[in-house]
Amino acid sequence: MGILNKKPIIKSEGFHPIELNEDNVQAIFNRCLAKEGEDFYNVQVVGSELSKNPSDIVQLSGEKMEKNDQNIRYLLGQLKTIHLPDVKAITLQEGFFRYDNHVWTKDFNSLFQLYALALGCVYFRGFGQTKDGNIASLIDYNRCTPTLSPKDPNFPAWWEAHKGEWEV
Repeated sequence: MGILNKKPIIKSEGFHPIELNEDNVQAIFNRCLAKEGEDFYNVQVVGSELSKNPSDIVQLSGEKMEKNDQNIRYLLGQLKTIHLPDVKAITLQEGFFRYDNHVWTKDFNSLFQLYALALGCVYFRGFGQTKDGNIASLIDYNRCTPTLSPKDPNFPAWWEAHKGEWEV
């Protein structure tokens, strides 16, 4: 007679807000990388615009990006510039800051991974140079909305008012 595995099954139904931090960006980025045999598309975040290194092209799985769309959008919503009125671009330096003025990363790779996810989901329209010579990503404000970290003391009240937008 066999032994039954009585390990509990944990169901994670619905959307769960996550904090913008290196670990969460890394986890979603790795989850979205295309594997051999999967349909993919190239996202060039750093390649031509910043480092001139073609090896910086990332192959992301369209199916995996779609599955992680809400998480990606939620993370982007915690960037400082998404919370500012009338901003149409995020300079490279501004991408390091959350809405509460805390630095969420000092690591360029983490920032570029977030930008690759954003480009893959068409939340950013690409990169360009500002008038003062800075590199900036162009934001699609029709798709990016301000969000709060679940660790923010204002989160419970904010979530009550906005959870309907996320629990689709």
